[in-house]
Amino acid sequence: MKPGVCAFAWLALSALVLLGCAVPEPAGFRNPEAPIGATTRFDAGAFSGSWVLAESFTPLPRAEVLVSQGTDASLLRIAGSEVPELEGNYRQGTPGELIPLSGPQETVVVMWVDEQFRTAVIGTVSGSFGAVLDRTGDIPSDREKAVREIFSFYGWDTSRLKRTLP
Repeated sequence: MKPGVCAFAWLALSALVLLGCAVPEPAGFRNPEAPIGATTRFDAGAFSGSWVLAESFTPLPRAEVLVSQGTDASLLRIAGSEVPELEGNYRQGTPGELIPLSGPQETVVVMWVDEQFRTAVIGTVSGSFGAVLDRTGDIPSDREKAVREIFSFYGWDTSRLKRTLP
């Protein structure tokens, strides 16, 4: 075998071995095999109102998200034109589990909310969408730390969580 052909064959084989070792990028932002749970603190009335999309795993602009409770206390409407992943009508499953009534939306899990309902950590079980809602959009460091701990606990890649931009 000629030296040039041998070197080419060696490079090709090395490239194939390296490609075989490559770890594919996960489809979502969390390990879907990790457990996920909803906060038992959830209260639809307290969760209702105006929120700011303060942080997200997907590149979304800072946007207002409105949550309103229906005449039936188990029904919620989430509106926010900049956040199509959330917009829609939901019914409550277990506390903190928001099951879509129609459309392509996935079940949204409210994983954590602080005691005064100022900051909330939400996401889908698949990990295709995760975000932080805050009443003002300015999250103090203690709640920011809690946000990251909650996401991490439920298998989210917190290195991919970014502040939204105005």
